[in-house]
Amino acid sequence: MGSRQIKHNGQVFTPGYLVISILDYCGYVESPYILRKHIIDNSCGDGAFLCEIVLRYCRTFLKYSNETQLLKKELQEYIHGIEIDSEIYGKCIENLNHISSQFGITDVAWDIVRGNALKERKYDGKMDFVVGNPPYVRVHNLESDYIDVKRFTFASGGMTDLFLVFFELGFRMLAAGGTLCYITPSSWLNSLAGENMRNEIIYNKYLTGVVDLGHFQPFKATTYTMISRFEKRENNNRIEYDVYDSQKNHICCIDFLSYDEINIRNKFYFSNRKELDLLKRIRYSNVKQYIRVKNGFATLYDEIFIGNIPFDKYTIPVVKASTGKWSRAFFPYDKEGNPLSYEQISSDKNVCAYLDNNAEKLLKGRKKEETPGWFLYGRAQALKDVCKEKYAINTCIKDINSIKLTEVPPGSGVYSGLYILPNEHISYTQLEKIIRNEEFIRYISLLKNYKNGGYYTFNSKDIELYINYKINLDYARRDNNIPSRQLDLFKSIV
Repeated sequence: MGSRQIKHNGQVFTPGYLVISILDYCGYVESPYILRKHIIDNSCGDGAFLCEIVLRYCRTFLKYSNETQLLKKELQEYIHGIEIDSEIYGKCIENLNHISSQFGITDVAWDIVRGNALKERKYDGKMDFVVGNPPYVRVHNLESDYIDVKRFTFASGGMTDLFLVFFELGFRMLAAGGTLCYITPSSWLNSLAGENMRNEIIYNKYLTGVVDLGHFQPFKATTYTMISRFEKRENNNRIEYDVYDSQKNHICCIDFLSYDEINIRNKFYFSNRKELDLLKRIRYSNVKQYIRVKNGFATLYDEIFIGNIPFDKYTIPVVKASTGKWSRAFFPYDKEGNPLSYEQISSDKNVCAYLDNNAEKLLKGRKKEETPGWFLYGRAQALKDVCKEKYAINTCIKDINSIKLTEVPPGSGVYSGLYILPNEHISYTQLEKIIRNEEFIRYISLLKNYKNGGYYTFNSKDIELYINYKINLDYARRDNNIPSRQLDLFKSIV
């Protein structure tokens, strides 16, 4: 499937081993319990889930009865699907016919709707199981139905993903006591777009299990995914936290958690209880702010402003935080980070020639007279801290050896990463002790912002909270003013 089709339609098909795991996880197993229970895949594609469902239904039914005509009737009545693409719909019917024929059943009038799930209401409140792999696509990339999508509560935020809408559709389709189980991106746990969904989950307490796939990526075209299970029952307050062993295709239970334990500042985090308690302590900490963490330069045109600058005037040393490598940056600002005038900097013939050569790129079709700051950085962040002492750090780490912590003297800049700005004198040695540490790696891993190759990412607030918490602990220990059990955050589990 082409990348454009994935981007605009969100169609990513599910491998068989995951289909099996997901159906097992939602309780749709070969037992009498699944007979005469309604199940739907509301974005069924070519039938990956439905084929396994039909297999399980037929095998279970035939353990107790040999009435194939009754089995055919039940396949038509209890198994449902929706697919918007006519070609893929046809393939789905073909695949289902192939499965049913293995049991001597032909000419099944499958209840597979060829249409738009966003507009389908006949299944609302009737499904005992809702399963599937909803489309992964940003709402703004939709080629149609944008207005329909934005009417959904879970899509009323800004940069919403279509899979969030399918959660809302699925919840709507569930009957009382029903179970929903999807594999989707894990971003709904803590993204701004997922906030309405999280609020709904907290209010109704439908969430009963998650399977963390970690760095394992079953779909080449997509982000990092997880399996989540919801049950439309009252008084759910226990969430099963599991991890997926990709080597054995096996789901392993880690802990059972309450909503209070996973909900930290209206974002959801999953680990064992001890680690979540430590994470909550850091995220809710109200301690003295010894440092701030900020984003480096955002020139929006690094190839012009940073690197091989053919003059020295109006340039400063600059470090690339992601690598720790130094170069020079054209810096058309004064010591306080205020913009210099074009007349001032262009009075130097080398600077003037350089800007003239790059004017077309920087102007991006605009006119100079209408864009007085065309020769400046795209954003103002980090400009006013150039003349301050600071420490650059990369935002994508895997282990202690992958951490790039760099001293940045006054008069130098930072780009492609973050920088730590001490409010008081905090030495490089102090910061290195806190950051180049297994405790820090463990903390970042708990945030579960996965990247390729076993790496994790973090933002300025993530590291700022951690460093200030640790500095306060260290000073409290020095003053003998804190229980010893709080001193080493992850001592017992790393």
